[in-house]
Amino acid sequence: MSNETAPDHSLPPETILFVEDEPLVRLDMAEFLRQCGYRVHEAADANEAIEALQAKFIIDLVFTDINLPKEMNGLELAEWVLANRRGVKVLLTTGDMATVDPKSAFGPILAKPYTGRDLLDRIRQALAKRPDVGEDR
Repeated sequence: MSNETAPDHSLPPETILFVEDEPLVRLDMAEFLRQCGYRVHEAADANEAIEALQAKFIIDLVFTDINLPKEMNGLELAEWVLANRRGVKVLLTTGDMATVDPKSAFGPILAKPYTGRDLLDRIRQALAKRPDVGEDR
């Protein structure tokens, strides 16, 4: 086998910030993603997510529910991420697709309920286009 086809094990696993206010969903799906080889940080709301992002953890993707408690929802969090953490991908989910613009600036939205396989497929698609070298993450 040539080195060109061998996986590059020198790259660290990609890191996901999983933002979900439903604890069982967050814990279950975050653990599933860890078993799939990702690093996962968890947040219950946008405030916790912004704290993690401001701590300058290396985050490759923020996966967030649109309907979050407190003063900032998932769409506002996504806008904050795009404005403040260039290169970080955003993937949204919601259980109420009727309230969402299907041509969202954030790309396709994962409808709830979703399976682990659905989530994994969307995350892989979102991460397929890596940020340019030198961009903040």
